Amino acid sequence: MSSVLSMPATGAIIQSVSQTRGAIGYVGLAYLNPRVKAVAVSYDQGNHYVYPSVQSAIKKEYPVVRPLYYYYDKANEAKVRPFLQFISSKAARAKTLELGFIPR
Repeated sequence: MSSVLSMPATGAIIQSVSQTRGAIGYVGLAYLNPRVKAVAVSYDQGNHYVYPSVQSAIKKEYPVVRPLYYYYDKANEAKVRPFLQFISSKAARAKTLELGFIPR
């Protein structure tokens, strides 16, 4: 019998998958670690499989990706502006890659 577990956070998904034989979970690329095995997925009915990696995501070869968005209250734009300027910087792009996320 199969079952589905809904987990409250990425850490819980990784812990559950790492401790449960045959378990499958979905987490962001930045959260992969040696306790769980990433698997290749196919986007063309099994003719071609792609492993999740920073490079395969950047090249748009890996089919399971989603963007992350920042939202803020326009009334607070002056307070948010320094953060927005930082996240657009080369330093932020480098840190983003270092953490396993894909900058746009």
